[in-house]
Amino acid sequence: MSSVRDVRTTPRTGVDTDLEASAVKALQLSRLRPTEARAIGAAILEPARRSGAWQVVSMAERALGVAAMNLGQIEAALTHLRASVAAGRRARSRHRVAQARMSLAAALVVRGQSGQALREMEAVLPDLEGVEAARARVQRAAILQELGRDDAALDEVRRALPVLRQAGDAEWAARALSNRSLIQTSRRAFAAAEADLVDALRLCVEHDLDLLGAFAEQNLGCVKAKRGDVPASLRHFDAADERYRRFGLVEASLLVDRAEVLLSVRLLDEARTIAEAAVAAYRNQQREVRLPEAQLLLSTVALVQGDAATACDSATAAIQGLHRLGRTNLLALARFARLQAQVAADPTGTSAERAARVAEALEAAKWKVPALEARVLAGRIALDQGRRSAARRHLSMASRARHSGPADARVRAWLAEALLRRADGRKAAALSALRAGLRIVEDYQATLGATELRAHVSLQRGSLARLGLRMAIEDQDPRRVIWWAERARASALRLRPAQPPEHPELAGNLADLRSTMAEIEEARGAGRADDALVAHQVLLERRIRDCCRTLQAGESAERRPLRHSVADLTGPLGDAALVEYVELEGDLHAVTVAGGRARLHFLGRAQTVRQVLTHVPFALHRLVKPRAASTGREAAATAVLQRAATAFDDLLLRPLRHEVGDRPLVVVPTGALQSLPWSVLASCHGRPVSVNPSATMWHQAVSRPRPPDDAPVVVVAGPGLPGATIEASTIAALYPGSVLLSEEVATAPTLLARMNGAAVLHLAAHGNVRSDNPLFSSLTLADGPLTVYELERLAQAPHHVVLAACDTGRPHIVAGEELLGFGAALLGGGTATLVAPVVPVPDAATVSLMRSYHEKLRAGHPPSEALAAAQAGFDAEDPAGWAAAAAFVCLGAG
Repeated sequence: MSSVRDVRTTPRTGVDTDLEASAVKALQLSRLRPTEARAIGAAILEPARRSGAWQVVSMAERALGVAAMNLGQIEAALTHLRASVAAGRRARSRHRVAQARMSLAAALVVRGQSGQALREMEAVLPDLEGVEAARARVQRAAILQELGRDDAALDEVRRALPVLRQAGDAEWAARALSNRSLIQTSRRAFAAAEADLVDALRLCVEHDLDLLGAFAEQNLGCVKAKRGDVPASLRHFDAADERYRRFGLVEASLLVDRAEVLLSVRLLDEARTIAEAAVAAYRNQQREVRLPEAQLLLSTVALVQGDAATACDSATAAIQGLHRLGRTNLLALARFARLQAQVAADPTGTSAERAARVAEALEAAKWKVPALEARVLAGRIALDQGRRSAARRHLSMASRARHSGPADARVRAWLAEALLRRADGRKAAALSALRAGLRIVEDYQATLGATELRAHVSLQRGSLARLGLRMAIEDQDPRRVIWWAERARASALRLRPAQPPEHPELAGNLADLRSTMAEIEEARGAGRADDALVAHQVLLERRIRDCCRTLQAGESAERRPLRHSVADLTGPLGDAALVEYVELEGDLHAVTVAGGRARLHFLGRAQTVRQVLTHVPFALHRLVKPRAASTGREAAATAVLQRAATAFDDLLLRPLRHEVGDRPLVVVPTGALQSLPWSVLASCHGRPVSVNPSATMWHQAVSRPRPPDDAPVVVVAGPGLPGATIEASTIAALYPGSVLLSEEVATAPTLLARMNGAAVLHLAAHGNVRSDNPLFSSLTLADGPLTVYELERLAQAPHHVVLAACDTGRPHIVAGEELLGFGAALLGGGTATLVAPVVPVPDAATVSLMRSYHEKLRAGHPPSEALAAAQAGFDAEDPAGWAAAAAFVCLGAG
């Protein structure tokens, strides 16, 4: 191919040389520092036009177009790039025209016109050679990727890379490597993808290519996510986000990638917020080619949240966009999303054949996990319709993936195998398949360092546990019911959070957050504006949350799942009775274990529990904080509470009285019942009751060794609560040699140091429970809030904890049966027993209860017995005192 020479239409002048140098600089900066490039290009454009320097005009317009594209202004980019083509033609420079058309092709891809973009590239390639031709091949490869022609794209990169490396063109070599990694990832060649991205990042660091480095970091995050390494994925996304922010960019594709990872561990609210932001960003940037991907993701998140209408609407919009763009590989996925939404809205309105056709389309497009889901769906529909032969065909096809591939694929395949074996009447084999699927989920959960991630990822095993539970209830086998119920319950708490030996950044952010929130309270008290402080609080909370999510779990035994038999779990009961409540398909059941005998009981509809439960905290709160001259309101609250208590007693305990008698109770509630103050039930009045997230957690708690004799007793009074100071002084006086922290001494660092490994911690302070992020729930100390995140960093949690602080016994329930909050952090971290209220209580109302409780502890009574006896000392003649006492529950060993 002959060399292409530029034809100049004007003689060289000093001015033109200066303008050309500026245009070259603008082009160099257009991808890396687009805002700066735009300023330079705009400044030279008119002088170049006036002097007739059309080559310079072409370069300036191209720089402006590329800069606009990198700033998300696609229509402006198209305008500038078409002007660049026109100026190159006026300059009669085939080289400038070819370069401008290359950039125009890139913009057309972003605009969703991939076919036209490919035609542009095919037109310019004959006019280029050497490095310029290699760059064009990299760009053509990216367009071919968009069109699903991966083999052709790989061939273009293979031809271009050696030329770029030999020429020392680091920028375009990094682009080629990063693009190729996406194809390798889609083909599950993860090692090759990572090698390409590590090479690309090296080039970016060596040659100061920050923006390209951001893309490479983002792609590395995607590779890690595909391999199931969520913490590493989030770390790379954070690094990419930091690079994008330096350029003032909102990269919508990063929002999509992050939302997908959050969805994979079922952080649904965050995933939805980010998916919605991605849809908005693509629309604002007019990037039609990417918009359907964000709409498809939003459909999936909405479906998991139970919002079938939004899921169907978003999937339909994605189908329309993908069809218009001719993106057939994603079209199959969007049609499956719409099918799932329609099934969720009307389970009987879809045929197994339709689900099977969707599965075939997904398989053809190489969507392995969705194809498995579609096959399982087809099998289940066929089973529901009594068509066993069709069901076997679909389920057997899905079950083939159970021995290899990613964890999420193997879990779904084992579910298909379990359904298949059950349909064939092989119950034992079906249960074995379910257990195999559970092991995959639990082993994956053990690799995550953050409690939050572990809790949410557990939702993935819900289908497995529910099927096992259904089979156990059908067989009326109470011990199997317990075993399967335990598989779905609070498993995240069995594993201690990752404990980095030192993490200065995390410690600094936690300290900064504490002082910032203290400043917010001070500003509000003084009537000053707090907008900047609140913004800083939000930023710090995001940094803390993201940092903890990126921690890897260690390999110590205490972080591995515990798999006890039911006999092991119930062995330490002694004369107590275990009552484990189970909800399945709207029905409430209970399993009792007492005197070595297990029984299964059907109690009624679970909806009744939820309806009645709404009245209990309202009534208790009304009684705890009576208003002046409000005798009528007090009487009404008492009546409401009595009716609710009677209804609960009739539903939850009276049907079990023959089995449990008057034994002490170890209660494992369903999610809705975790916040029930059990002492208000007549059957629990004066009876020791310990409440637990799961029987496994109770077994862990009772198995914890007693603290050494010299372990300290620490008593703390938070600020702003006069009753807390009185309470703390009273309790400290009961324990000679105890450590009393109050007023300015009661700071978070001091408390954390003192409570580490304490025998008893009694903390009377104001509590703030955060439903938006339970791990930022806090206890107010002299220097600000102590958060759950900080409790999770303790090397050894106190053995026995009393939190006389509002709501601190009430957990936040996620993923069905997983718990987050103060109690979860302490019990998961090593605390054997926790006593705390499940509704807000005034500080002054708890002094006598807490004194009585600790006196009985000192006399040798177990915690649940001491609390029951202390609560029994209050009667209806003192409604406020009785209600405050009733608000407390005993969690853990008891």
